[in-house]
Amino acid sequence: MAVKKIGELLVESGLISGEQLEEALKESWAGTGLRLGAIIVKRGFASEVDIAQTLSFQLNIPFVDISSATVDPEAIKLVSEKLAKKYILVPLYQDRKVLRVAMTDPLNLSAIDDVRFSTGLDVQPCVASLSDVTGAISRYYHLNEPIEDLIGDLKKDKLVEVIHEPDASRDISDQVKKSSAPPIIKMVDSIIIHGSGNRASDIHIEPHEKGVRLRIRVDGLMRETMQLPKWVQGPVTSRIKLMASMDIAERRVSQDGRIKVRLGDRSLDMRVSTLPTQYGETVVMRLLDPKAEVHDLGSVGFLKDDLNRVKDLIERPQGVVLVTGPTGSGKTSTLYAMIGHIKKEQINIITIEDPIEYELKDVNQVAVNEKTGLTFSYTLRSVLRQDPDVILIGEMRDAETAIIAHQASLTGHLVFSTLHTNDAISSVIRLRNMGIPSYMIASALNGIVAQRLVRTICLNCKEEYTPGSAEIKRSGLKWSGRKLYRGAGCASCNGSGYSGRVGVFEVLPVNAAIRALIASDAPEQEIMSAAMKAGMTPLHLDGLRKVAAGITTLEELTRVIYLSRPEEEPGGVCTSCMKPVPPGTEACPHCGNLTKKTCDSCGKNREPDWIACPYCGARFGR
Repeated sequence: MAVKKIGELLVESGLISGEQLEEALKESWAGTGLRLGAIIVKRGFASEVDIAQTLSFQLNIPFVDISSATVDPEAIKLVSEKLAKKYILVPLYQDRKVLRVAMTDPLNLSAIDDVRFSTGLDVQPCVASLSDVTGAISRYYHLNEPIEDLIGDLKKDKLVEVIHEPDASRDISDQVKKSSAPPIIKMVDSIIIHGSGNRASDIHIEPHEKGVRLRIRVDGLMRETMQLPKWVQGPVTSRIKLMASMDIAERRVSQDGRIKVRLGDRSLDMRVSTLPTQYGETVVMRLLDPKAEVHDLGSVGFLKDDLNRVKDLIERPQGVVLVTGPTGSGKTSTLYAMIGHIKKEQINIITIEDPIEYELKDVNQVAVNEKTGLTFSYTLRSVLRQDPDVILIGEMRDAETAIIAHQASLTGHLVFSTLHTNDAISSVIRLRNMGIPSYMIASALNGIVAQRLVRTICLNCKEEYTPGSAEIKRSGLKWSGRKLYRGAGCASCNGSGYSGRVGVFEVLPVNAAIRALIASDAPEQEIMSAAMKAGMTPLHLDGLRKVAAGITTLEELTRVIYLSRPEEEPGGVCTSCMKPVPPGTEACPHCGNLTKKTCDSCGKNREPDWIACPYCGARFGR
């Protein structure tokens, strides 16, 4: 009856003629063992996709292209291979009490009843082509060989052991037993090993229409690893969700989780985030090594003058020290280096973090948990009752946390924290906008460190070169034929010319003049002028010094920091000694080099030893 109905539908739709149907039926009745659809395709009357799409239209049942669809390995386990081959069907995924199944013959009620009886779920059929369904059956019920081929280029020489933390509220042992097939486990392990071995900070699994892209972030830049077929999307996502104790059945909302793994003798913490997108869930895993060695303050990239200023700020007994910059600019590493510099047995240091990125010896570290109400502000109040000398707050996210932190500094505590602002001066404005009174900011603030991370030149392929006119113009300086450095690209740096990263800094110590300006609600430009007079080195200038020293390149610096400075911006840079010049200065106070080469009155060229213009009589300032 089902065969008759399918043939009639194909004739009614005009896909085949009545005579062609008669021929196909005769061959089918002759006992060839082929189904009607296969006979129609074999005789060239129609293609498999045409038949499937025609049935989809006629029956108002969705058509699915299995090659680009997500197939959940948990759904595969619900239907036996014997049943799938008998009726030529493959389960796609389970949505609550409904199992979505791809079938070549959606009118086969016996197949639907058998699947419903064996799974205990309602069945929602989809139409798929015969070759797609048979290919999916052989692939998903026998995953070993295709997975081995795919991960051939990835390292598999280590064992990834998942460390499950005990949780009384949830027993995940049953889910772990039902985890994905061993080949999928091997694929996910290989992805993690590959990311860890290449110093990746993040691993991205991004679904697209016809495939899945695997990318890693190394030294702040994304790098594509490989393109995976679409059919691995469901199994890989489900495996990662199981590892992170997330809900594998929920695909419609974003989820967050955490995985602790052990790779040989090395432990890793991974923060996992999933987000539903147009073509499925994208997965991002951030890799954190809690046992990684914390940088020494002198090795993070501070130049000598700035290093001395920073030490002066953090060695004070009280006050607020802020480290500011965008996400991924190394703020936490700098804060840890500061804590490492001042840490000693005589003081009590407590940190409040979300999450704890590195383990600090002899430091009490608290992890924030928003779900349980352990917020930054609530935890900070509790910490103040723990007799701390130094408090590190991972981030000033709200006004309440910021006000409590400033009040704590005024009562004798040294407080470290971070903000997300573009430079040091704008942090003051941000604190005002958060609702902190200006007098409190002025009284509590010791100083602000703004920073970025730039890639350093690979030492194995470092070479000298003369910058072109476009590069010189971009830097805003006259390099006077100075030789610069870049990486030629080699095997150790994967041809990028860079290896590792270093900080670019802007250190603003709050002196009496700046304190008075902050307290009087002075505008940003006035605070900037006072900071430049106090000798603050702007971000772009610190970067240019590192370019001149052969640490990084102009190209990398301009990728991270906007170098062009408007004419109305106060202060500048001496083109000779590359030190900051106060606003309005006509000659560099450090080396005597003229910062202005022409007369302001008549525009004529001037010489360094002139005290007045011989053309118009205007006197020059010194």
